[in-house]
Order: sequence, then C-alpha cells, then structure tokens
Amino acid sequence: MSLDKSPEKIYTMFSVISDRYDFFNNVMSFGIHILVKLLCIKLLSIKSHDKVLDLCAGTGDLARLIKKQQPKSIVTGVDFSEKMLEIAKNKGEDINYIQADATNLPFLDNEFDFVTMGFGLRNIQNAEKAVGEVYRVLKPNGKFLHLDFGNKNLFSRIFDKITLIITKIFSKNPSAYEYLIKSKQLFLTPEDLIKDFENKGFRLVKRKDFCFGIISCQILRKL
Repeated sequence: MSLDKSPEKIYTMFSVISDRYDFFNNVMSFGIHILVKLLCIKLLSIKSHDKVLDLCAGTGDLARLIKKQQPKSIVTGVDFSEKMLEIAKNKGEDINYIQADATNLPFLDNEFDFVTMGFGLRNIQNAEKAVGEVYRVLKPNGKFLHLDFGNKNLFSRIFDKITLIITKIFSKNPSAYEYLIKSKQLFLTPEDLIKDFENKGFRLVKRKDFCFGIISCQILRKL
C-alpha cells in the first residue's frame, strides 16, 4: 500500500481540515493529547533564552506549551499550511510562526537548541531530507523531540476504528482522516525510527510511550 504524500496533496488536505483540526484532536484523544505533549516537553528541560524550533507546528499546540513551560524561551513554529498557521497565530503567545517547507528550512546551520516535531514526519514525502534539516539547524548536543503514533498493537487498531467512525459522523471531509489513519498504519515503528535517526547522526537520549503504546516520543541528541 502506498500513499500520495506530494506537497500539493498534503497542503490541500490540511487546508481543508484546518478549521476542525483542534476539535477532532480533542474528541479522538479525549483531550489526552495535550497532556502527552506537555509531559514530553517537560522531558526536554528547556532553559531561559533557549531557541526552540517546532516543525509541522499546525495550530500551535506544541509551540504554545513550550512557551508556557518556559516563558523566556525563544520559540519559532514552522508549518507548510498558512491556514493552520493562521489559527495558531490567533491563539496569541509570543511565538514567531513561519510558513516554510520542513525539507528546506530558512534557517542557519546550528541555530537552535531544540527542535520538536509532533505528528508530522509521517506526512512528509521526503522524510529523510526533513530529518537532515533537523540535524542541520540543531546546535551540536542540541535535542530533537519526535512525537507520533507508536506501536501497532490491539489498542492502536481500536483507536483507528473509533477514529474512522467519529470522522464519518462529524467530519465533512472523512477522506482526509482516512489518509491520516493510513499514514499512521504505514509509519515506521519507534524501534525502526530510532535506528533511522541514529543512522543520521543522532543518539537516543530517552524514549517514552503513552496510552498503552499508541503514542511514542523519542528524544535524541545531535552528536
């Protein structure tokens, strides 16, 4: 099975679902996704004046949680969809949002202390190039937080079925969520992701799973 992850396809899909994106995230996760994101951010121990880049920022959940956790951090959020970023900007917070391609970031080498990416890498056509860009813009010893769905177990399959039922009832564009579920099912396991990240020059610092393994985060250091 293959998926169309062309930039045009991804751009259109997220533009279409942007106005209901937060609603469905909250409904499908029963609000747990915010807690999980906060717990992951706390693992980073971000300090005052640290520069943090949030890739695939979407409507700004991770970026805003970073800013609330460490108000004196310097946070930049990047996303491919300007409609998602419009929603993020309207939520306030002292965050610089930029529309850009994660595979061609408009930043200098070694610019950020931390890079975060939540539920985005699996939707990038050239994921290897995006990870290479993460490596490039991170400072030496900087940390990369990757957060996404994890183990493909029974609980994950139940989540998929519930999600499809909910979106068919409430969404005007259920096909977009069908794509997102398929991208989840085809995505690398956390174990394979870690191997891939380490092959690109990172070293695992910590892995933590949530919700019976449905969600997994990996924290890696740039050597």
